[in-house]
Amino acid sequence: MNNKNIRSINQNSIVQEKELLEKITSGDVHAFKLLFESYRDDVFNLCYRFANNREDAEDLCQEVFFKIYNSAATFKHKSKLSTWIYRITVNLCLNFKRKHHKFNWLFLDDRQEEKSNVSEYLSIPIADQPDSFVEKKEREQIVQDAINSLPKNQRVALILQRYEELSVQEIADILGASALSVQSRLARAKENLCKKILPQLT
Repeated sequence: MNNKNIRSINQNSIVQEKELLEKITSGDVHAFKLLFESYRDDVFNLCYRFANNREDAEDLCQEVFFKIYNSAATFKHKSKLSTWIYRITVNLCLNFKRKHHKFNWLFLDDRQEEKSNVSEYLSIPIADQPDSFVEKKEREQIVQDAINSLPKNQRVALILQRYEELSVQEIADILGASALSVQSRLARAKENLCKKILPQLT
C-alpha cells in the first residue's frame, strides 16, 4: 500500500471519528452505543489491570464512558480517538488508586505470565521447572509483585506496553510525555524487574 492510500485511510478514519463524536454530542444514543461497543472491552481490561477486581473495574469502566459522553465536544482531534479514550481511562484509574490508597497495580488473572514470555520480555534466562499449577502460580505472583513494586511512572508505561500492547509513541501520547521519556521509563522498569525477578526465577 502506497503512502497516498495510507493518508486516505487515515483521513477517512479521522472524518468518521469526528462525525461519530458530533453525533454523540448532539445526543445520538445509537452513535454512543457504537463507540461503547467498539471500546468497551479495551477499556474494561485496562481498568481491570488497575482495579484488581471485577466490581471496581466495572465501576471505573462506567465512569470512563460517562466522562467520554460528557466530554465528546471537547475532543480536538489532535490525537487518535483511541488515544484520547486511553488517556481518560488511565487518568481515572490513577485517581481511583490515589483516592482509595490501593497500591497493587497489576492483576494477571487469565492473561498469566508464562515463563517463556517473562524470559523473552526481560531478556533473562529462566531455569526449567516442572510445570505444576502451584509453581506457575508462584511464578506469576513473583512477576506481579515485582511489577507492583515499580515506581508509578514505570508501572503505568510497562502495563500499557506489555499488557495493552501499545507502541512507545501511543503511550507517550496517552501520558502526555515524549517518546524518549517513555523509552527511558520502560528501560528502567525492565532493569528493576530483572533485579527483582532474576534471583527468584533462575
